[in-house]
Amino acid sequence: MPANRAQQTKTADRRRQAVELRIAGRSWQQIADQLEYSSKGAACTDVRRALEKAVEKLAIPLEAHRQLELDRLDAIQNALWDKVLDGDTKAIDTTLRLMDRRAKLLGLDAPQRHELTLEAIDAALADVEQQLAAARSEAAEAEGAEEEEG
Repeated sequence: MPANRAQQTKTADRRRQAVELRIAGRSWQQIADQLEYSSKGAACTDVRRALEKAVEKLAIPLEAHRQLELDRLDAIQNALWDKVLDGDTKAIDTTLRLMDRRAKLLGLDAPQRHELTLEAIDAALADVEQQLAAARSEAAEAEGAEEEEG
């Protein structure tokens, strides 16, 4: 039997809170305890479901937007095509940029190769550590503010 509207709203709200807690760096056990899940696995499953649902909702609008952009590129290219055939170099350059943009939108270009060095990895790790420290600091400040309010 499907859940009623009130239960669906409650579930959606709990999932939203669980995602926010996970983003804030809380462990699965902390999320389970705070939101009264039966286990840390249940909390993890609920967050995964929430994220899957969000991705599903984004997929259709993204594809529609991509198609709109492709249609616009086609219209611009069609307007320039006679000038391209006449040898207008400005129209040719513009058309080549349009074709490049279309290839990027469709993922037609081969992936670019990047050389990965230990220095680059160390720099990326240092950046992630700084971001993590900042997020933890913000979470601690927010938690302290909640305790002061409570």
